[in-house]
Amino acid sequence: MSPVRCTSILAAFVACGLAAFNSIDAAPPESKPTYPPTLHGGAPCGSCIAPADLSWKTVVTSAKEPGEPLIISGTIHQPDGKPANGVVLFIYHTDATGYYNGQDDASHPRLKGWMKTGADGRYEFRTIKPAPYPHRTTPAHIHAHVYGPGYSERSIDDYWFEGDPFINAQALARMKEMGATPAIVALKRDGAGVLRGLRDITLKPVQN
Repeated sequence: MSPVRCTSILAAFVACGLAAFNSIDAAPPESKPTYPPTLHGGAPCGSCIAPADLSWKTVVTSAKEPGEPLIISGTIHQPDGKPANGVVLFIYHTDATGYYNGQDDASHPRLKGWMKTGADGRYEFRTIKPAPYPHRTTPAHIHAHVYGPGYSERSIDDYWFEGDPFINAQALARMKEMGATPAIVALKRDGAGVLRGLRDITLKPVQN
């Protein structure tokens, strides 16, 4: 083979290789969920980091997690009262010491979970009863977001717990000023000593 022909083949090979490389490099990046405009800044974006496969119930904590075991269940309804199918409930909260994580960064909570309703609108999560923030008088609570088809992720009223010493007229008035009405959940122990509570949720008729 002559030197000229060899050089020509080599040039063609390099050109083809570069073309292929450029083609791969130019491929559009995989789209990532963006922070929903319906969420307040600083709140964690559940829809941005949700697992691919979701069930109507979830276990947030392991058996080794310190704290009192807690199970909350209920039904999510559409604004017209019918069960909401395919709606995701994202919840997060502090641990038994009142912190979200080692840095106490509420935007990246350690204890969090997702549930996706079926045709009956049911949900359930097992976790531990969170502690209130240290050195503050905010009642212990669980934050919650909802989202689904045509329903951008948004916060709903927190879960509070009946009998919390920090629930008083002043705390409720403060929440009312913020446009919120926490759901005060009554807790009862089952035969295994697990705290159980019920809360039904009705979605507000808001547009995406």
